[in-house]
Amino acid sequence: MFYKAPDLFQPLYTSPVELEVRALTELWVELAGIKKAAKYARSTIDDPLAVETHKILRRYTKRLATRIHEKALELPLYRMAVERFGLKGATLAYIISRDTIVFKTLSRTGLETRYELFRRRWKSRGLRSQLLIRLAYATVTHRNQRYPAIYECYLRRGKKRWRAILRVAERILRDVRRLAMEAQEAGQAPA
Repeated sequence: MFYKAPDLFQPLYTSPVELEVRALTELWVELAGIKKAAKYARSTIDDPLAVETHKILRRYTKRLATRIHEKALELPLYRMAVERFGLKGATLAYIISRDTIVFKTLSRTGLETRYELFRRRWKSRGLRSQLLIRLAYATVTHRNQRYPAIYECYLRRGKKRWRAILRVAERILRDVRRLAMEAQEAGQAPA
């Protein structure tokens, strides 16, 4: 059963804050999916109720994302990522609340394999990989202080935009892993 759905099993040493952030981010993922469906319905159906539904879902999704950010600031690894790299949001909270131990144990290529940054044409990307790519795209779009330079450098080399976004996602994984390793060496247990 563990091999089919390993994310359902939670380690015994997770903190209550981490469990609360996990629950909130699960709700956020579901609400974001419903919001996407409501946006599609708003554009295809000419009904004022569809427009109102989309507005309400958008507002609640934004409120939930700010609540997740406030709660996730209690997690040391998330707080260090916000302070050092300027990364924040529900996607980063989702990634960190689930994979704090993985960042300390897996190698760089192991993390890239876990987050499916190596493309397999016969299989679609998992939720974890999709959220990491969305985080990378958001950092490039919102002109984060660190990652747009990597994106532009990759574009100047003649690479496509998609490959450049994957390169930024790869760099985000490396940076968060480095933070987790530094915190572990300093004796601070990132929860």
